[in-house]
Amino acid sequence: MTTMPLPTLTARGQSLDTQPDAFGFLRDSADIVGDVDALRGRFLADGYLYLPGLLDRAEVREARRSVLERAREEGLLDPDSPAEDGLLKPGVNPYFRPEYTRDNPCLRRILYEGPMMAFFARFLGGEVRHFDYTWLRAVGPGPGTAPHCDIVYMGRGTRNLFTAWTPLGDIPLTVGGLMILENSHRRTDLTGAYLEQDVDSYCENGPNAEAVRDGKLYWEHWQRWQEPGAGWDGAFSHDPPELRTQFGGRWLTSGEYRMGDVLIFGMATLHASIDNTTNILRLSTDTRYQRADEPVDERWIGDRPIAHGIAGKKGRIC
Repeated sequence: MTTMPLPTLTARGQSLDTQPDAFGFLRDSADIVGDVDALRGRFLADGYLYLPGLLDRAEVREARRSVLERAREEGLLDPDSPAEDGLLKPGVNPYFRPEYTRDNPCLRRILYEGPMMAFFARFLGGEVRHFDYTWLRAVGPGPGTAPHCDIVYMGRGTRNLFTAWTPLGDIPLTVGGLMILENSHRRTDLTGAYLEQDVDSYCENGPNAEAVRDGKLYWEHWQRWQEPGAGWDGAFSHDPPELRTQFGGRWLTSGEYRMGDVLIFGMATLHASIDNTTNILRLSTDTRYQRADEPVDERWIGDRPIAHGIAGKKGRIC
């Protein structure tokens, strides 16, 4: 927890209330990382586990270098600064770079071997599998990720599925970073209908069916499927301050995420990101883990996962 005065923070371009009743810091669970029963109890209570230092910092730094080298080759970085600083070239603002994860043994080592996999094997009490698709975010200045729950993007397998958010660099508040809405995993009275959605599902007897099948409409809005062209991005809300007012609790984050930290949360936990107000490239990965003996969402497995492409669309009668 930080005791320093907080900078002005925004999410989706809107000012965050950083008073103590509206904003706070994640509970550190590094002290119980060896106690499986305590970890499971805390996860049920909080909807997340924040594990500073779970991964080897030097290995994470090496993975960071491998990603920044690809960003440099793509022409994203300031040519007058060291690549490891991650400073963006003026006028460049990437967001999502899953292609940087392919043929990247340094990155795979921290995400799918060693302490990460050992943790999930203990926590889940059995053999673990991970999704083959790795989400890598390379976020420049501007609005961050809107509040959402992960289940709407990957709910065709087990719901006993866990996200690990791993910063590939030290991330102070001004560079942004992930934030959790406190106790949101308990508020199924507000999220219930949303949690049953699948972004790749569409009404095959509705006005958008052909557009979805042709790839002209990426995702049909689950509440407005009767409206032609009513698209959706999977978000529960685009107004983080109002969402907090609606749910109660606080937005929780870290005063500074550091290389080696991991934040784990479940499919029903609302989360978003703080806006990046610098020219530093914010690098992080989202990876998913489950027991190997439970069903897996077919969109995210294999050498070339179909992901959210046309092959993953699933029609329903509305």
